[in-house]
Amino acid sequence: MRISGFAGSGHVLGRMAFYLLVFPGVILHESAHYLACLLTRTRVARFAPFSPGRSDDGRLVLGYVRHERRAFPIGAIIGLAPIILNPMGILAVTAFLTPLTFQDAVNPSVGVLANGIFASGFVSDTPVLATIWAYLSLSFALGSVPSREDLASLPMLLLVFGGGILLVGLLRIGSERVFASAIHDLSALAAGLYALPATVAAVATLTVELAGRAVRR
Repeated sequence: MRISGFAGSGHVLGRMAFYLLVFPGVILHESAHYLACLLTRTRVARFAPFSPGRSDDGRLVLGYVRHERRAFPIGAIIGLAPIILNPMGILAVTAFLTPLTFQDAVNPSVGVLANGIFASGFVSDTPVLATIWAYLSLSFALGSVPSREDLASLPMLLLVFGGGILLVGLLRIGSERVFASAIHDLSALAAGLYALPATVAAVATLTVELAGRAVRR
């Protein structure tokens, strides 16, 4: 996982705080790559789930999985695995640590989240557990961001996916109503799975930006 940001320069305490924040998310991110390699029988040369350093172009490297090059679609599966596993991690810790069920986390609403997190007394009655949940959720959200290398196969993946939808539409399998219903159900599923992770990711991004400004002052 390679990024650029306030952790690359600044005070030692700021960098340490950043490393602590992203540690679980980076571990899950790199583990997703590694698991995808195992499932696709891709040879792994080295697995470093958390190893902060610098790349040749000056970017901050937090972890990496060195594996053999694979053609599409295997390369896309390996590269984009964290986009699936990290959001699932957010849903899992939410269902495990908070009063919300997994179904609540997958299909969140403002009312359900407010009642489950705040009105239920979760934050006030179990502050340590609430802090752990917030920490892991923020870290997993940050870790779901793909690196430049992870996105290398994305254009081809989008092209194939879009071509598949176009082909099904042209063939008119079943009926237009069935096709439209399938697309609607798929979109609803994706929206449900990523609604909570996307919200957490937005909060995490804002947190890191504010922390970065505080460190630079």
